[in-house]
Amino acid sequence: MSNPKQAGRGRPVETAGRAKKDLLKVAIRLLSSVGREGATARAICAEAGVGAPAMYHHYGDLNGLHRAAINQTFRAVAASYRRGARTKGTRQGIHDGWLTFMRFANEEPRMCRIVIQQILIGEPPQAVASTLENAVRDMSRLEEQGRMNCSPEFAVRLLWAGALGAACFTVAERRELKNGEDVSNDQAVQRTMLEALLDSLALGQTET
Repeated sequence: MSNPKQAGRGRPVETAGRAKKDLLKVAIRLLSSVGREGATARAICAEAGVGAPAMYHHYGDLNGLHRAAINQTFRAVAASYRRGARTKGTRQGIHDGWLTFMRFANEEPRMCRIVIQQILIGEPPQAVASTLENAVRDMSRLEEQGRMNCSPEFAVRLLWAGALGAACFTVAERRELKNGEDVSNDQAVQRTMLEALLDSLALGQTET
């Protein structure tokens, strides 16, 4: 009977991979529920059922694990943009990515606040840069078709500024709302702001 593959000091590869995933999953949950203060190395490792050396091995330190959790959280926004842009065009990609970001702000205000803090200190999630670059590239094609009234770079900066502002507004509003209170007004503000920005950039509904 063959032995399972080993990863450092005799630990099976499968176990090491599971430990890495569990650490990330627990870090995301604790950051979302209790913030950085509660997402300590001790708390994360205890819930994941591993020792601190496993965290240091996979993520370097606690900050590295926190960054990985933040990066993973924002990937859903990036994925929404890619899916929408690929199937229905740039405008739909922006629309889907924006609303995913706003839903995240509504449902996970504490985690969204952490993401925004990372952006403000110049350490945004890795998926931010690639998503903005993809949007610039997609809008460049619209510019070539004469369907934009500004540069792709300016358009993306305007939309990103609007998204951050709307997310900050949503997070702040969520702090004032009690459990179960209606958030439809906030969602209406988000959608209206997005459509106004898209219309101001002359981004059409359909693309060729």
